Amino acid sequence: MPPAKPQTPPQEPCELSSEQASFIRDTACRIFGDDAVVRNFGTDPDALRIHIETGGDDRTVVADFLGALLTRIDHIPAISTTRRGTKAQGEAKIAYRQGRVL
Repeated sequence: MPPAKPQTPPQEPCELSSEQASFIRDTACRIFGDDAVVRNFGTDPDALRIHIETGGDDRTVVADFLGALLTRIDHIPAISTTRRGTKAQGEAKIAYRQGRVL
């Protein structure tokens, strides 16, 4: 059996300005619904990583959310979504463990 990979050390998410955080949160609530939980878990402010926990499962709204973000953010952020009540996998695990709720 091969040896296990060492655990990735936790990383602190980057700080967003209050205007940028409120814009992202308000946009997510407008597109995904008022019950959406938005987390920032990216370590680089020039490469945002955003996770959204929502009750819906419509992939077309992710494109709408990305388009709305690009009106004020000059780079394409990484966006992942999880349906509420499902098991977190991949990027969602990092977001749940290390991310900051906006």
